[in-house]
Amino acid sequence: MIEPVISVKHLSKQYLLEHQHQDVFAIAKHRLKNLAKRAIYGKVASEPAKDKFFWALKDINFDIYQGERVGIIGQNGAGKSTLLKILSRLVYPTTGEAIIRGRVTSLLEVGTGFNNNLSGRENIYLNASLHGLSRPEVDQIFQDIVNFSGVGTFLDTPVKHYSSGMRVRLAFSVAAHLDPDILLLDEVLAVGDIAFQKKCLQRVEGLTSSGRTILFVSHSIGHIIQFCDRVIWLDHGEIRFDGAATDGVQLYQEEQLPYQDIAVKLAQRSDRTGTGIVQFTDIEILDAQRQPIKSVATGQDIYFALKYKCLTPLSSPTFDVYACIRVETEHKQRLFGLPSEILPIDLTQLEASGTFLCKVPRLPLIPGIYGITISLLVNRQLVDKVSEAYNLLVVEGDYYGTGKLPLKSYGQLCVDFDWIHISE
Repeated sequence: MIEPVISVKHLSKQYLLEHQHQDVFAIAKHRLKNLAKRAIYGKVASEPAKDKFFWALKDINFDIYQGERVGIIGQNGAGKSTLLKILSRLVYPTTGEAIIRGRVTSLLEVGTGFNNNLSGRENIYLNASLHGLSRPEVDQIFQDIVNFSGVGTFLDTPVKHYSSGMRVRLAFSVAAHLDPDILLLDEVLAVGDIAFQKKCLQRVEGLTSSGRTILFVSHSIGHIIQFCDRVIWLDHGEIRFDGAATDGVQLYQEEQLPYQDIAVKLAQRSDRTGTGIVQFTDIEILDAQRQPIKSVATGQDIYFALKYKCLTPLSSPTFDVYACIRVETEHKQRLFGLPSEILPIDLTQLEASGTFLCKVPRLPLIPGIYGITISLLVNRQLVDKVSEAYNLLVVEGDYYGTGKLPLKSYGQLCVDFDWIHISE
C-alpha cells in the first residue's frame, strides 16, 4: 500500500485576535459592582469580555501522494498561508496533526529566510545549510542557482539592496535546486516578470516529472488551472472542494464571478470606448449546438455570441460593420484576434438589436483563464469597445486525439503539426 507523502488529520489552528487585559483594581471594581446589583436588583452585572479567538483552520483532512501538483485556492483569510506554514513547521497546529514523509523546501514569502545584511552568495550557502546540505554539496549546485536566478551581477551585494523581484528570483532558485521531495510555494509567481514566471513553471514541471510533490498557493486561477492537477478549495478554514483542478476551479469561478450577472455587468460598464451609437449588451459562449456553456475544453468547437443594441436611430440599415474579438492571457498578453474584416463575410445589416456569432473550431487555448475584449466598428469608426468583457475558463481537452497536451511552459496555444522521419 502506497503511503501519502503528506497526511493531514483533523488539523485546526486558532489565533488570538484580542486579549482583554485587566488589572487587580478592574477585577475588584467589577466584583463590587456585582455585589451591589445583587443586593439591589437581585442580579449581577455581565461578565467581563473574554479573549477573542479566530479559527484559521477547522478540522481539515486530506492526503497528498508523491508526484501530485496540488493548488490551494480560496479568498483572503481562507487559511491557505496558515496551512503551508504548518506544513513548513513554522507554525504549530492547535489540534490535529500533519505527517510529512520526505524533505520539505518552502518559499512562503519574498526572500524567506534571507539575512538582509548578508550578500546573495552568503545567503545561498546559509539557506542550503539550513536544509541539511554540506558546503561541498552546495558547491555542486551553486552556479546552477546563480544562473537560474539571474542575479549574478549582484551576487556579492547585501540582499537588503535587492529589489523584490531580485529577492524572489534568488529565493525561488535556491528552493528549487535543493532537490526537495516536497516543494511548498505561496504566491511565488506574483512577483517577477513573465519570462521568469515561465522559467519557474518549467523548473517546477521538471521537478514533478521526476516524482517531486508540489503544493502551490495562488490567487491566480490561471496559474492554478495551468499548473495543478488537483485543487483544494479552502473557505473560512474549511475544505469546500478537494478533487480535479478543472472541476474545482470551475466551481470556484462560478461563485466568485456569477455567470448570470455578465449581461448586467456588461450593460453597466462605464469604461467602454467608442461613439456609443451601438453598444454590446451581452456576451455568451455557446457549444457546437449553440447552447450556453460555462467553460470550454481545449480543442472544443465553440461560438462567441455578441449581442448588441442600437442606441441611436440609424439613418440607413446598411453599413460597413466590423466586429472583433481579442483573446489575452491573465497578464494582458495578447494571443490572437478574430477580426471579421479579414474574412469574406457580409456584416452590413444592422437592426435595432441583434447578435453577432463568431465560430472558433477546435479552440487552441491550453487550460487557463483568458480575458476577452470585444469591439465594433461602423463605417470604419469605433462605436463600442469593452476590454475584459468576459473571463473565459478553458479546461483540459483532447486537442490532438492522443489524450496529451504540451507542457504548459511551451506556451498558451496548441497548433496542428506533424513529425516525419526520413531515412538517409
